[in-house]
Amino acid sequence: MRAFVTGGAGFVGSAVVRALLAAGVEVSCLVRPTSVRTNLDGLDIDIVQGDLTDVATFARALRECQHLYHVAAHYSTLPQDAEAMYATNVGGTQQVLYAALDAGVERIVHTSTIGTIGRPHEGSLPTEVDRLTNLSSASPYARSKLEAEAFCLSLADKGAPVVVVNPCAPVGLGDLKPSSTGARIIAYLKGRRPSFLAGGINFISVEDVAAGHLLAAEHGRIGQRYILGHAEGNLMLADFFRMMESVSGVRSPSEQSHVLYRAKGLARRAFRLIKRAGARDTAGQERHAVGPAAQPDYRPQALTADPSLAIRELGLPQTPLETAFREAIEWFRAHGYC
Repeated sequence: MRAFVTGGAGFVGSAVVRALLAAGVEVSCLVRPTSVRTNLDGLDIDIVQGDLTDVATFARALRECQHLYHVAAHYSTLPQDAEAMYATNVGGTQQVLYAALDAGVERIVHTSTIGTIGRPHEGSLPTEVDRLTNLSSASPYARSKLEAEAFCLSLADKGAPVVVVNPCAPVGLGDLKPSSTGARIIAYLKGRRPSFLAGGINFISVEDVAAGHLLAAEHGRIGQRYILGHAEGNLMLADFFRMMESVSGVRSPSEQSHVLYRAKGLARRAFRLIKRAGARDTAGQERHAVGPAAQPDYRPQALTADPSLAIRELGLPQTPLETAFREAIEWFRAHGYC
């Protein structure tokens, strides 16, 4: 058995590569020429140097593989990067999936994001049936991932062997960039108050996220989305502080700074809404929109979720969050991030 992994040098991708190797699967990994390959050092894999938008660089390697794990994505919060994100996250996904189908790949796992899961209006935790329709408040990144996901599911409707996974916030070692989760941990360890969504975030061990990819390939239903999260992973800011203080030994910021942080966060949120409603140039984004436009949603932003489907159907592991946070903290400290 051989698997092809895109984005294997990244945080989640390298965890998927390690999980595959541990399971006795041979791995070919698509890596961009400019990617930092530290996470792949010492691993017995075949590296295919190339880019998602250039099929010629990886088409031959796909013909030797039975499974595809499409983990690669372009993430940015900068508006000027929207076109590049669409080129990679939408165009690149289309290219690699069509190439995989042409090569006869038996199973495809597409890595989406918890950000494409909608928020139920009644306030309950979202599940896989909840679709993101409030595009007016979605970031260009979320829009691009939503469109890529919709493409994958449309192929599955036509019989393609595609399963989609929606990871929550991964925690663990190898977070080179770092991710948004890693940035929160580092900020806390440096005595700064991290950014945090008012409605909470679901955290999960990155190793469990990787295991979820393999389990989705083995047991996942074609055309199904699976939220890869932790049953006890929905943390509010106060919960995050308690977790970090317990595991790291660093005291939490004061309540006074908490009030100031919330005020600044609300101000930033109001500014973004005003900017989007007014002077935004929508020419580049409108043509990529997925689904009907909706009225702005003023509920607290959140990335919480109910991962029970993946736990029940896939057997998604549930490593204690304390273990995952401890591993991340030790890794960041050992590598000079804080």
